[in-house]
Amino acid sequence: MDILTVLGSMGSLVLVTLIGYVAARAGFLTSDVRPRLSALIFNVTLPCTILASVGEVDSSAGTEQVTWSFVLGSALFFVMLAAAALACLALRVPCEERPLYLFMGVLTNTGFIGFAVLESLFGGGSVFLGSIFIAVSNVFLYSIGVGVLTSGDTGEKDVATARSSRFSGVLKNVLNVPMVASVIALVVFFSGVPLPGPVAQAVDMVGGATSPLAMMLVGLAIAEADLGQVLGNGRLWGFSAIRFLLVPAACYLLLAPVVPDALSLVVFIVMLAMPTGSMAAAIASTYGRPGELLSQGTIVSTIASFVIVPLLMLLM
Repeated sequence: MDILTVLGSMGSLVLVTLIGYVAARAGFLTSDVRPRLSALIFNVTLPCTILASVGEVDSSAGTEQVTWSFVLGSALFFVMLAAAALACLALRVPCEERPLYLFMGVLTNTGFIGFAVLESLFGGGSVFLGSIFIAVSNVFLYSIGVGVLTSGDTGEKDVATARSSRFSGVLKNVLNVPMVASVIALVVFFSGVPLPGPVAQAVDMVGGATSPLAMMLVGLAIAEADLGQVLGNGRLWGFSAIRFLLVPAACYLLLAPVVPDALSLVVFIVMLAMPTGSMAAAIASTYGRPGELLSQGTIVSTIASFVIVPLLMLLM
C-alpha cells in the first residue's frame, strides 16, 4: 500500500468527521442524541461489522493470523499502559493527574475509529483480526484499567462493597455485544460454515454504517468543545506524540523482524495508535474522577491521529 492510498483513505475519514462537525453546528447533531447514537453503534452496527468481516479473512493464512492476533492482543493492553506511564514520566505529569493520563492511554477508540481505519486501509479481514485484539484486551481494560483509574482513591467506601461493585461492573463491561459477536465470528471462522447468504448480506449492510456514524460522532465532539482551551494544552499534545506515535513506531521496528504475519502486526500497530476513546470521561465520572481532562485528551489525540496514522503507515 502506497502513501497516497493511505492519505486518500484518511482524507475520507477526515471529510466524514467534517460533515459531522458541520451537522452539529447546523443543529442536526446534538449532545442529547450522542448517547443513543453511541449505543446504536456499539450494540448494533459494530457487531454487524465484526460478523461481516469473517468472510473476508484469507483462509490460507487465517489460522496463523488468528494465533498472532491472540498473542499480540494479549500484549496490547500492557504495551498501552507502559507507553502511557513512559509519557507521564517524560512529561512530569503531577501525581494527582497520573491515573487520568494512564487511563487516557489504555481506553482508546479501537472500536469506533480503529475499525474505521482498518476497514478503510486494509479491508474487512483486518476488522475480524481487530475484533480479536479488542476482545482480548478488553478483559484487562475493564479490570486492571479501572483499577489504575481508581488508584489512590481515599474515599470512606466499605472495601468489601467497593470490590463487589467493581467486579460486577467489570463483568458487565467485558460481556458486551461486540464481545459476543467476536466469539460468534471465531466460531464461524474455525467451523468453516459461512453465514447464510441473506444474513451475511444483512450484517454487511448494517455494518457499513459503523465507520460514517463513528466519525460523525467525532465531529460532534469537536463542535461541542472549547477548541481554544483544548488545543492550547501542550502536555496533552506531548502525551499524544509519545503515547500514540513514538511508542507504536518503536514497537513496529522491534516486532517487524519477529512477527511473521504482516497483517496481524499492522493491526496491532493501528490499534496501539488509536486515540483516547470518547467513553473515557464518562467512565471516569462513574468512578468519581473528573472527566474534563479526559474529554480534552480525546479531542487532542483524535485530531493528532489524522497525522499520526499516515506517518505510521509510511513507516510500515
